[in-house]
Order: sequence, then structure tokens, then C-alpha cells
Amino acid sequence: MCFEFDYFLSSDGGSLSNGSADSAGYGSYCLQARTGQKQTVRLDFGRGVTNNEAEYRSLISGLKDLASRIQRAGKSPAGYSLLVHTDSQLMVGQLTQGWQVKAANLRPLVDEAAALIRAFGRCDLVKVPRDEIVRVLGH
Repeated sequence: MCFEFDYFLSSDGGSLSNGSADSAGYGSYCLQARTGQKQTVRLDFGRGVTNNEAEYRSLISGLKDLASRIQRAGKSPAGYSLLVHTDSQLMVGQLTQGWQVKAANLRPLVDEAAALIRAFGRCDLVKVPRDEIVRVLGH
């Protein structure tokens, strides 16, 4: 893959039995460096997690992972660019287009994700078709 960014992150989350007390949140993300190094991480968020919470938690996990890798190398995320692909229109709208956050359970997740995004020199969040996410992450 050829891209102008230093890193590429694909992120997705979901919930089995979404909206019920028995819901089970899950997610994954794939980090790829311009060098071609690539790693996919699977996540289990447990019971009571909605699909939107799982989308945000997956993104936050990927952003934290990348930022900590950069910091362990003695550098700052501010010196790097990142392209994020997600199929969540809600997440893209809330984080990049000023959409209101109406669900109280999402407010802390939106704030955390926004702060992590601002830590990078450049971070573009792009909504992509669901089938592209499935191709990369398998769900």
C-alpha cells in the first residue's frame, strides 16, 4: 500500500445483541506503517457495551497503541501523520464534522478519542464502505 501518511489505522467495533443487557462488545484495529509493518489486534469489551461504544473503544485502543509505540521510540506523535479508516459515520461526524453527541455514554469516549487525535501532527478520519473494513479486519 502506498500512502502519504506515516501510519494507517483501520478500526471497527460492534456488539452482539446490541441494545440488550446481554450485549457483548468487540472490536479490532489494524495498524500499518509506511514501511509495510502491519499488526491486527482483536478486542473484547465484555457485556453491556453498545456498538457505538465498541466503535469508539476500538479507535481509542488503536490510537493509544500507536502513540505508545512512537513514545517508546523516544519520539512524539506530533511528528507523525495518520490516516484512519472506519465504517462509522457517527464517529466521523462527531469527531470531524461537529455533530452533537446526544448519548451521554459516548461523551467521555468522544472526548478521549478527540484528544488522542489532536496528539498527532496530522490525523485524517475517513468513513469507508463496510466491505472495505471487513476485507481488512474480517468482521
